[in-house]
Amino acid sequence: MEFLCTAKKKRSFRVYVAEGAPKYQGHCFAKDLSEEGFKTSLITDSAVFAMISRVNMVVVGAHTVMANGGIIGPVGLNILALAAKKHGVPFVVVAATHKLCPLYPENPVVRLNELKSPSDLLQFGEFSECMELAPDSSACVLNVVIVNPAFDYVPPPQLINLFITDIGGHNPSFMYRLIADYYSAEDLIL
Repeated sequence: MEFLCTAKKKRSFRVYVAEGAPKYQGHCFAKDLSEEGFKTSLITDSAVFAMISRVNMVVVGAHTVMANGGIIGPVGLNILALAAKKHGVPFVVVAATHKLCPLYPENPVVRLNELKSPSDLLQFGEFSECMELAPDSSACVLNVVIVNPAFDYVPPPQLINLFITDIGGHNPSFMYRLIADYYSAEDLIL
């Protein structure tokens, strides 16, 4: 929000916000942008690829910036990065230096595939027609497996064009050096 508000002082632009299913954080963000005076359009997550040709730049936040310059962010971020790449739209990551991580995505400590609760995707009873009795008639078995991944990993330098941190703009290939400035070898042992 701060980045966009600062950019708004110098130029006029429209912001397209993906809804961010299943929790729909994009709805709140679009409302906040609108209240700040931004021209805002809210789109469904599935419309990202269709709408990407209408934008000049993709600006996203990240949960973590990895040592190789890749990012971990909300699920759906990788498909957004792929759409931007396909249409030649710059993909910019805004992340504060406290989000820098000295680990590489291959490290077993890094949890790229954490799954969230299925209840985020459906309400109780919503899939009742998919339920059938187990052979012993004592329990119901759901024939639908509900998968709700929490994060996406976006690899550099193929998909990320620029990082903007609280200390300036950086090329993805420079992130390892920036991380080295903030972490010592002892930090990795702990």
